[in-house]
Amino acid sequence: MDTAKIRALLTAADLGSISKAAEALGYTQSGVTHIIRSLEEEAGFPLLLRGNRGVRLTTDGERLAPLFRELSQAADRLEQELALTRGLERGRVKIGTYSSISLHWMPQILEAFQERYPSIEVELLEGNAEEIEDWLHAGRIDIAYASLRADFSFDTVKLIDDPMYAVLPRSHPRANDESFPVTAFKGEPFLAYVSDTRPEKDLAEAMELAGISANAKFASNFDMTILAMVEHNLGITIMPGLILAGSNADVAAVPLSPPLSRSLGMAVRSMADASPAMRRFMSCTMEALKIGRSEA
Repeated sequence: MDTAKIRALLTAADLGSISKAAEALGYTQSGVTHIIRSLEEEAGFPLLLRGNRGVRLTTDGERLAPLFRELSQAADRLEQELALTRGLERGRVKIGTYSSISLHWMPQILEAFQERYPSIEVELLEGNAEEIEDWLHAGRIDIAYASLRADFSFDTVKLIDDPMYAVLPRSHPRANDESFPVTAFKGEPFLAYVSDTRPEKDLAEAMELAGISANAKFASNFDMTILAMVEHNLGITIMPGLILAGSNADVAAVPLSPPLSRSLGMAVRSMADASPAMRRFMSCTMEALKIGRSEA
């Protein structure tokens, strides 16, 4: 099968739109439509459902999508290796990450990468922990920048330990303490950052260790909203330092006792199968952040 056709199908499915896929790939809308129909004729059955709200893969398309992605990625790796053999640096790499990492790390990483490898394209997607993990499993992204969890089935490279803090209103009696015992959360109104109605994984783990009930007083899927609630004396929460560093909320961040942290790093499906562009981006990350290599 023509990998250009497969790439058009996957791009349309990922973006949910033929027109957006055409824009991303540099084709006309009718051109992408023709390419996908040609692929469907070759397959012998429909792969894409078309409707007023956009497009999505059919049941058969969903079943075959992982294989399509593997084939497309293998073709990308081959193209990159051929380009390297000719003395060129070409390719593309898709990154999935938290908004806090995008804000604090990605500008300097992308600046250094673009200066060194101007012909390698980079696509950046932001999401929560579950979305990023799903994207990596499905092959929608090449590298995940996220919290490295023990249950990951990926190859990982640790970057930093990001400490967790008790986040309190300025008026809280412990706001100026040197540390906040995890036992002190008991009886306090707790505010939770959630994804899909459940506390985000790092927060859920911290809540469990602190003996905090999963039934929060208030919950939101936007961390800045949680911080605004703390600022207005609606409760307290636990939050990692990298998120707090990008906030202007007038709150107190007190180190936890005993200390809790999350490990932030890079994850790929297989380091052995990583493309040259992926390896270069990961190496550039280590250099830009001035971090020694540590594989998990």
